[in-house]
Amino acid sequence: MPFVVTCRPAPPEPSADCADQACQETTISDALWLIPAFPLAGTLINLLLGQRLPRIVVSIVGVGTVAAAFVVAGVVALSATVPLTAGQTETLRQELFPWIVAGNLDTSVALLLDPLSTVMVLVVSGVGLLIHLYSVGYMAHDPGYPRFFTYLNLFTFSMLLLVMADNFLVMFVGWELVGVCSFLLIGYWFDRPAAASAGKKAFITNRVGDFAFMVGLFLIFTTFGSFDFATVLDHPERVVDEGGELITAITLLLFIGATGKSAQVPLYVWLPDAMEGPTPVSALIHAATMVTAGVYMVVRASALYALAPFSLTVVAIIGALTALFAATIALTQTDIKRVLAYSTVSQLGYMFLAAGVGAFGAAIFHLMTHAFFKALLFLGAGSVIHALHEEQDMRRMGGLLRYLPVTGVTMIVAWLAIIGFPGLAGFWSKDLILARTFEGGHLWLWLVGVVTAGLTAFYMSRLIFLTFFGSRRAENGGGAAPHESPLVMLFALVALALLAVVGGLVGIPGTDGTAFERYLQPVLGGHGPEHGDVPFHLSELALAIIAVVVAVGGVVVAGAIYLRQLPSAEFVGQLLAPLYRLSLNKYWIDELYEATLAHPGARIAAFLASFDLAVVDGAVNGTGRLLRGSAVALRIAQAGYVRAYAVAFLLGVIAILAVWVFR
Repeated sequence: MPFVVTCRPAPPEPSADCADQACQETTISDALWLIPAFPLAGTLINLLLGQRLPRIVVSIVGVGTVAAAFVVAGVVALSATVPLTAGQTETLRQELFPWIVAGNLDTSVALLLDPLSTVMVLVVSGVGLLIHLYSVGYMAHDPGYPRFFTYLNLFTFSMLLLVMADNFLVMFVGWELVGVCSFLLIGYWFDRPAAASAGKKAFITNRVGDFAFMVGLFLIFTTFGSFDFATVLDHPERVVDEGGELITAITLLLFIGATGKSAQVPLYVWLPDAMEGPTPVSALIHAATMVTAGVYMVVRASALYALAPFSLTVVAIIGALTALFAATIALTQTDIKRVLAYSTVSQLGYMFLAAGVGAFGAAIFHLMTHAFFKALLFLGAGSVIHALHEEQDMRRMGGLLRYLPVTGVTMIVAWLAIIGFPGLAGFWSKDLILARTFEGGHLWLWLVGVVTAGLTAFYMSRLIFLTFFGSRRAENGGGAAPHESPLVMLFALVALALLAVVGGLVGIPGTDGTAFERYLQPVLGGHGPEHGDVPFHLSELALAIIAVVVAVGGVVVAGAIYLRQLPSAEFVGQLLAPLYRLSLNKYWIDELYEATLAHPGARIAAFLASFDLAVVDGAVNGTGRLLRGSAVALRIAQAGYVRAYAVAFLLGVIAILAVWVFR
């Protein structure tokens, strides 16, 4: 799987009359640093001056710097990396400065923009820009307004650094920074115990995956002698044996890191609790930044995974299991943001399923479309919560479509997109994953994906029906009528709704794959899912029809229960009581981790703390006390009195004579 980097040495100062093509491309590559630099500048300005600046200036800095990054990324992409004909895209690289030069390690801070990183940069900066804009209205009355935009800009910078990194070491810096930012933003309201606990939970859970990721990087360096993508990913089969233990260990360790960042079984538990942060944070984490990092990393390292069939099987199975597992939990949750959180875990499972069957392009395609409709769903949920004065329980909503028409219509668009309504973004990306899985001969995994699609249609329909249809519940009926959100928030919703409608058109299947897959081909090479030994063959149209029929079934069942009460939700809950309790309590996984990991860990930590105080500190302090006591005794003997010294001398002489006489 080739990984080709076009690196052109840039002169110190390009001449003013530089008009030839090569010189223009060099000038374009010199602008790469501006993309992450703008959000970093916004971070520093609001960090140092935010408390002294008017809120309008904080908003302009916070939103404007991300907008500038998006514009620069768009200009560079249009100039060099966007042509959709395979093989005609440009790969740009800019080395900023040397970083670590020690022994065999020689690495620089360098940025890379190729078709894969272009997609990621545009998604991160574009969707991130709309979330920043939405935050201006949502956080308008928050006392920590400058701090919020400082964290938000830092999050954007960290993710841009991660996806633009030219080597694994710089990627790891961005990888760790997004973890820090998630801790800061999930626990933004640190005076709330639930938010503070959720921030710590996210940070600690990710440390588990990050440790494995770091060990994987060590193995990469000892194997290839470099962290650079060009060295590691360009024909790695020359260094490692296909299917060998070494490449399997490297890819599995990297994937463990991905399970932490992208919330896969068993390290998914932090993501549902991430909703304790402000809603724009939930949208940014779940749609455009942190959770997509693991998927991106696996796809970026696809040249390594192509040599590790066992690892690919593990990735596919974990992805399918996560997709189904999270969907079953989302069926019964009552908090609107928690339903969306488990939906994110499930959709990320789809992406890893695609990567595991070798459909790396389909994984990134679903990552992109998911960013559109999932950001819209979270921001729409935030608009509902804003209108209901922080109410998040769907059982206390209902009938909101007539009060919140823009929010309602845009969320309905996102609902249709995520369930795979024909023509919308989610239809093209989800069905591409299912088609590639089926074509690869993975019938059981395909079946899991189809069942998950039906469950997704059910629980997302349940969310929409309980929130926007029917009548308002008695619990909130006596309060003030809900009102639509400010225009700045609605603008973001409408823009994302448009993307959820048209964003999947680049993935329309053709005779030689989709335009999106062809665009990524220079990075991903010709590897893809091979047609396996399946007992029967279906066209992509037939597969799409099956998925649509299953999704329609989920919608119909949800409508019968939650709109027509035929049967009622209470009756179904009683009929399936054991399964209902299992789903409602999230399989008691959190309690299991608490009992087997958290509590024993706390006891071990308490013992080590006591051991440190009693033994380690005791030994050190005891040595100090011994020396102090010795000094006190010696100080008495060194009083400075001549008569005392004479007596001591006389006693010494007498002692010596006594020994000599009586020996």
